[in-house]
Amino acid sequence: MSKLFDAESLMNENLEANATKRDPLPVGETVAQIMEARWDEGVSGPHTKNPGKPWNRMTVKLEITDPEYLSQIIGTPDKATTYLGVMVDMEGGRLATGPNKNIQLGKLRDAADVNGKPLNMLIGQFIRIAVGHKPHYKNPEEIQDEVVSFTKG
Repeated sequence: MSKLFDAESLMNENLEANATKRDPLPVGETVAQIMEARWDEGVSGPHTKNPGKPWNRMTVKLEITDPEYLSQIIGTPDKATTYLGVMVDMEGGRLATGPNKNIQLGKLRDAADVNGKPLNMLIGQFIRIAVGHKPHYKNPEEIQDEVVSFTKG
């Protein structure tokens, strides 16, 4: 099997500087496909509304392939990726259900037409997203894209 590049040579080569931040996606609406989902957990920090409180989040990776939307991005890529985080309520190590529990997760599952079905059925589904901008939480000078809303694709 041939190598794609010479790693040793690359390590010693003078290279052009790399980017240090990602340009935000354009503001607007587009269709995105849910490519994967991951679970994160942690404890709220000391400067938050509820310091020391445990939290859980499901983050879905969204892939955009809409040529009209992508044409607004420098270089017109074939696809773009963004993420949507949904905070979730847990009870006894399980997803909390019932009135007023996990509303945002229910809306995501509904938008993907899989509400009431296993969460892994989100993968591969399409949803319509609205992309907005916000300042980075550590560096307000840096602007990030964020999914501000979503509906059925």
